[in-house]
Amino acid sequence: MDLVPYKVCSYDCIYCQLGRTKEKTIERKPYIPAAEILDQVRQKLQEGVSADYITVAGSGEPTLNSEIGRLIHDMKKHTKIPVAVLTNGSLLADSQVREAIMAADVVLPSLDAYDQKGFETINRPHPDISFATMAQGLMAFRKAYGGHIWLEVFVLDGINASEADATKFKHWIEKLNPEKVHVNTAVRPCAETHARQVSPEKLASFCNVLGKKAEVIAPFDTSPEHGTRAHVEEDLLNLLARRPCTLDDMSSGLQVHRNEILKYIELLVRAHRIGTVKRGSEVYYQAKDVQ
Repeated sequence: MDLVPYKVCSYDCIYCQLGRTKEKTIERKPYIPAAEILDQVRQKLQEGVSADYITVAGSGEPTLNSEIGRLIHDMKKHTKIPVAVLTNGSLLADSQVREAIMAADVVLPSLDAYDQKGFETINRPHPDISFATMAQGLMAFRKAYGGHIWLEVFVLDGINASEADATKFKHWIEKLNPEKVHVNTAVRPCAETHARQVSPEKLASFCNVLGKKAEVIAPFDTSPEHGTRAHVEEDLLNLLARRPCTLDDMSSGLQVHRNEILKYIELLVRAHRIGTVKRGSEVYYQAKDVQ
């Protein structure tokens, strides 16, 4: 579930698959009303949609939505599907934010740096967020939260992926004591070209330093075209040449996450290669030569 408009975030991470942040902010407000999101979730559930988790995430930082707490509580009244929150963890120093996501079954925060210098290099946070504040927020949440924390560490070649880096991450991980540590890297085009992928072998070594809780989740593929911009754009344009599609149609048809689809859609709309048409409450995308 997407709780904020496209690329409204407290960070501007160099590795973001959705590109540069459009609005870097720490202002919390009901960017997308909880009632609107809940109506869509209930509709999907009534249609018989099943899932391992309902994930509160999106194309920006979901805890910026001031109605996230109400959303989680109301969802849990309507379904037994567990709720996960995917967050960069930047706002957890705020007790109201911690309380708002306390009812989630799993929280997946990020920890991409172990000091202020790395934090500024990789996450490029809002100026009011320091590494110390972010880390203290994570620790405060761990102390109060009774659910599972699955920590994601995003590593980039030449920036934070050495054995020495892993040892410094381990210090913070031991303090936070998450149930799992997910180690990820850049397998798709990033906001910045210098955000480079770490090899599977190096990731395995990195995990060994972190300990038994760490596992590689980067979806490596040996196909040379997999995940490249040209490959995704070609499939997307071929699909839209056949019929207009909603964002969910494209995500399902191409087996690509809707957040990844959003990135290419924006580029193709700007290039005037595809257009939009609204039918009722649904927005459809179509190839420009389709009338």
